Amino acid sequence: MSVSFLVLSSWLMLPISIAELSDFKGLSVNNPKKALIEYPILVKRYHSYNTKQVAMLHYHALSAAARAKEWPVFLNILDEIFSEKLRVYFDQERLQILSKVGVAYRVNGQLEQAKKHYQCAFSSATNNIELAQLKVNQAIVFRLLDQPALAFQLLESVDIDKLSERVKAGYWVVRGNIKQSIGYFKEALVSFERAHKLYLNLDNRSAEVGVTGNILSVALAANELKIFEQYRQGLDSKAREYYPQLLAYLEWLDIMAYSYKAGSLNAVHQQWLKEHVVTFVELGFGDSMVAQLKHIEAEDLYPENKTVKFSAYKLPEKLGKPWCEQL
Repeated sequence: MSVSFLVLSSWLMLPISIAELSDFKGLSVNNPKKALIEYPILVKRYHSYNTKQVAMLHYHALSAAARAKEWPVFLNILDEIFSEKLRVYFDQERLQILSKVGVAYRVNGQLEQAKKHYQCAFSSATNNIELAQLKVNQAIVFRLLDQPALAFQLLESVDIDKLSERVKAGYWVVRGNIKQSIGYFKEALVSFERAHKLYLNLDNRSAEVGVTGNILSVALAANELKIFEQYRQGLDSKAREYYPQLLAYLEWLDIMAYSYKAGSLNAVHQQWLKEHVVTFVELGFGDSMVAQLKHIEAEDLYPENKTVKFSAYKLPEKLGKPWCEQL
């Protein structure tokens, strides 16, 4: 047997390193679809090691699957986490598991299930940061249920100074979303800019680009063209790499900004807006779009009875039951 083969064999048998796990965690945040491509490769390489590091590989992959909305993969990973060989590593992480399951339900539009799982997780919170994280998540659900007063009440009960940067960034995004839902666009802009700064510090490029889209949207709603131009520069390449679903909406925003400056909406742009307005409302940009259209006297283009559209795929209910008996 050659020396090179021995070295390669030894390398293949090594347990997953902290550095490699950290790289995978970063990939799950910034490029979840790519993380899910890497995930089975890493699992195959390290499957024989029943260690905390391998368990955390599944844990970060679960987050990637939720971000990418790859629900069959999400369910398979959850089954792995529930398995006898790995569950021992997650008994102390019940709050985080319930939270991740709650997030999956929320982004998939199963809001009552999300609310129930977050509520279960409250009993496992052991400190102010965990409690605040749950309040922020629950506030998002209340906003999506068109209950902004309840959402805002939850946020007001959070001691923001005690939050981690990651949770604090989420706090400001939710606060911005609530403010824009009630038409307070300048206040929403302040909140989104605070979140943007935090995501830059955290090197969460996907979230940074996503919240930049929010900034652009409310900047136009508030008629703040200078702020719009400031954040619009160089965004196309970032969106293409880290948040491609934003690209089409950027075209909408550019048409709006052009029409603001021109003082009117030309026929070509009007037709394009008419063909795409429903898509963007269903993606969740509707609150700001109403105000944008009013600025150019084109509010008649806004569709009636259209709201955020969620996936037709339904996750099974009570996925977090192994960690929450009352479900």
